[in-house]
Amino acid sequence: MQRWYIFNAIIIKGLFRVVDFITIERDPRVEWEEILPEVTKVIGSVKEADDLFSEAISTHSDDSYVGVKVLIQMIRNIPTQVKLQEGDVEKRFALPERIMNVAMEAASASSDYLGEREWVEQSPRYGKIDEIGEKIVEELSATYSDERLQQLLQLAEETDDEVKELPRKKVTVDMFNQPNWRDRFALLAQMPDPTKEDYALLDRALEDDNSSVRRLATAYLGMIEDKDTSPYLYKALQDKSVNVRRTAGDCLSDLGYIEAIPEMMKTLRDKSRIVRWRGAMFLYEVGDESAIPALQGALDDDEFEVRMQAKMALERIKSGKEAEGSIWKQMERVIRKD
Repeated sequence: MQRWYIFNAIIIKGLFRVVDFITIERDPRVEWEEILPEVTKVIGSVKEADDLFSEAISTHSDDSYVGVKVLIQMIRNIPTQVKLQEGDVEKRFALPERIMNVAMEAASASSDYLGEREWVEQSPRYGKIDEIGEKIVEELSATYSDERLQQLLQLAEETDDEVKELPRKKVTVDMFNQPNWRDRFALLAQMPDPTKEDYALLDRALEDDNSSVRRLATAYLGMIEDKDTSPYLYKALQDKSVNVRRTAGDCLSDLGYIEAIPEMMKTLRDKSRIVRWRGAMFLYEVGDESAIPALQGALDDDEFEVRMQAKMALERIKSGKEAEGSIWKQMERVIRKD
């Protein structure tokens, strides 16, 4: 049963307390900056509301900032459905009938259908969950042509144990000159893991008129762990699609090169709040004293979460605390130590 609590007419959805720790779940219609001052009046605190939020945001962020989680259910290398998760909201999207029919045929060749089904997580997406779901279904429809589905079905029926995958084919710029975006997307989706040799192709894809193609090219660039990749990601930071710009920011954060600081400082003026937040987070993870003026300007941002992330970055830099990099870089260091 949903419970609601009211603090001086400010509504929150839930409270959870363990000893000296309290978790507050807010009504999404009410901003944190309205809630925290009222909560501190009622329960008391030795810290300012801004300081409390700074501590909270370091371990948890609004779902709209961290993106929508994307999972695709697969059976013998054939997709069967799409699942999206955003906070407590979960939505599933059916694939076209032609894909489902082949998936069911492949499943009939399996002696353990339930055991073979798996949810494969993809990179997060940003935006409205229904629009994201429709776009992913469209992309999968483009990737899995009738010809490819029949090839996958043949492989599925040929084995009882580990199912082989179709070989991935090298894609050239000339091959990419297809009139239909679906064909261009399918070529990228089926290419081998990208390398520096693919810069020309991916640069061409960054100029595509379809945002799905540009986003996939950006994600691929982030997989090439080399500083020579950075200029291409800077180009993606200027894309007209928020999804592409945010993906570029995520890639630069994962790479963690300090040379990207000037470009990520510029994102603090982006028209999209999720891009500005990503820029502030990057500067918290990697930034140095050169970022202080830009971060100070972000303290007047219209979005509370952006202001607080900028404040955290400033406090970390001014205190002289060493930048730890993204969570992925931190995990990488831990693994290397082990």
